[in-house]
Amino acid sequence: MRLINTLLNVRLFKILSILAILIPASCARRVAYDSIYDPIEDVGQYKYPSLTDLPPYYVDLTVAENGKTTASLRQYNLAASISGLAAYAIEEGRNDVGFWIPGWVDGSIPYKAVLKSLDDNGCRKLGSVGVMDLALAGRMQIGGHEVDMSKICDGYILTDIEKNPDSPAVATTAAHFYKGIIVDRADRAKFDKAGYRMVYDASAKTVPDAFNEFMDRCARNGFTVMPANTYELKDFSIQNGWFFMHMYHQPGRPETGDYWEIFEKCCSLMEPNSSVFGWENSSLHDERGINGATSKYGLNTAVNDWAYNYPLANAGYRKRQKSDLATVLDPKTIDYSKKKKFVSFFMTDGDNTQWMMAGFVGDYLLHPDASSTKSAFGINTTLTPQISPEAYATILSSQPEGCTFVEVQGGGVIYSDSFAEGTGNRPEALKERARQTAAWMRQHRVKVLGLMAKDDCCSAESQECYKTMIEANDQLVGLIALQYTPYAGGKGEIFWFRNTAGYDIPVVTVKLSVWNTNPPYENVEGSPAFVARRLGEESKNPDFNLVAVHVWSRFTDAGPDCDEAAELPAAGEVYASGAARLCASHLDDSFEVVSLEEMLWQLRMRERPAQTKRYLRGLK
Repeated sequence: MRLINTLLNVRLFKILSILAILIPASCARRVAYDSIYDPIEDVGQYKYPSLTDLPPYYVDLTVAENGKTTASLRQYNLAASISGLAAYAIEEGRNDVGFWIPGWVDGSIPYKAVLKSLDDNGCRKLGSVGVMDLALAGRMQIGGHEVDMSKICDGYILTDIEKNPDSPAVATTAAHFYKGIIVDRADRAKFDKAGYRMVYDASAKTVPDAFNEFMDRCARNGFTVMPANTYELKDFSIQNGWFFMHMYHQPGRPETGDYWEIFEKCCSLMEPNSSVFGWENSSLHDERGINGATSKYGLNTAVNDWAYNYPLANAGYRKRQKSDLATVLDPKTIDYSKKKKFVSFFMTDGDNTQWMMAGFVGDYLLHPDASSTKSAFGINTTLTPQISPEAYATILSSQPEGCTFVEVQGGGVIYSDSFAEGTGNRPEALKERARQTAAWMRQHRVKVLGLMAKDDCCSAESQECYKTMIEANDQLVGLIALQYTPYAGGKGEIFWFRNTAGYDIPVVTVKLSVWNTNPPYENVEGSPAFVARRLGEESKNPDFNLVAVHVWSRFTDAGPDCDEAAELPAAGEVYASGAARLCASHLDDSFEVVSLEEMLWQLRMRERPAQTKRYLRGLK
């Protein structure tokens, strides 16, 4: 009997083994493609400082002086310092009122979402008050609630904008430590009369003075660089105890001298993966140089110089994260039998956080040609939800049909070939950057990553970065790669790296760029008609063509048979997805414009058919 049972068990085992071969294991665990994403969870990706919670109240703090005048800047500096110190006091439990400084950006689609979120989350607007009125009164009833400046500040910090443009930057750095609002010498008498005392004199101090005096006390999770004649981001910097500086001795005049050495020192002192806020470039220190310095030390640039009211916008953001998802293309719905040369258009500059929070949605994402050109849009998946989850949700919900969202550039601006090269441990820094980027992408179902190189997007260093990013995220469909200049420095080269699930993932470099430049730059950047002609001449990977569209370039529709230069007048009204439409109109029937996701899946089916078919068998 035992022998019979043994024989039966052996036979059953053989039958099951044969069935296991004939029936793919994936059949037993097939999943819907749109269900492949991670739940919202704090896995260490939340890096931005913020208030723990929104306050119960806020007040609009208005500036009477308008325009770019010294009087206007004095009042805006004062307003920013009140807002920043109020946030600091809220976190310490000394105050329950935040401040909003009204401005032009309030009418943008993302900022409307931010303002709505305040009320939705229990932060009630009490009313509006002039900044000088509140400051000089000291205590005021607004909307039935008392606002008391003594709970916010201990006095004022003196500046002298007319004689010393450095003084407001020094005052901003000092404000957190002395709990002082920023008052200029021109207004000093009014504040003395109102009973304020001077707690610190910054009127003759310079940026180097501030570095030497305060840097050891400043927080190391970020710092800010802004032109001397601006007030933006002073509130957030004061709230968080950040070092605040400008790059040049005189605004917009690099020939007067710069503080580049201090900027580099600040970069070297920050915690890994911190953000550098603001922006101030020139011909002396351009975009490549600034981002190169931050990337070298394992930091990122947020590119958010025209940014407003962060103390309230990102208050309690960790608790307000929701499972807002990008729309993705189900690869099972693609026709892989097509014999076409595929073209995909990628809209550049999505790393620009201030643009994400301002005109991006209304003027670019919702462009009337976005869906017809199946445009891919770079978005800042890692930083925007740390500024405002609601603004980020608005961006995701505005995704046009057939368009692809791409995370750029791996968490603020970093360079794939130079990231963390100055830290002494680039491999570990890359792994941590990749882990954080993957968390944001996976939790919001963003499947394509875009990276930029400083010098060479095909270098061994860039490939090391691609490999690390792919190994950290097995949900990636593919990765696209740009070069600082030209964007199309990779000229359509394609690399492959295996993810942890055993699938080879493509890295597609930009082949050509639609860019308003004449003559065409290095034969890879030019007008829509120029790019269309060059696509017809391409022999490298001719069936897979990634075209970058410089979103700031404008063109003129000169008709289907126009001279290539005829589309270049800068006064033209065609831009972004409209420029992609122009380019597509010059292509013959051998080409097909497809979404970036489809092009990546077509590439994977063409070059890795067995792997791709195996993956598709695992989907419902």
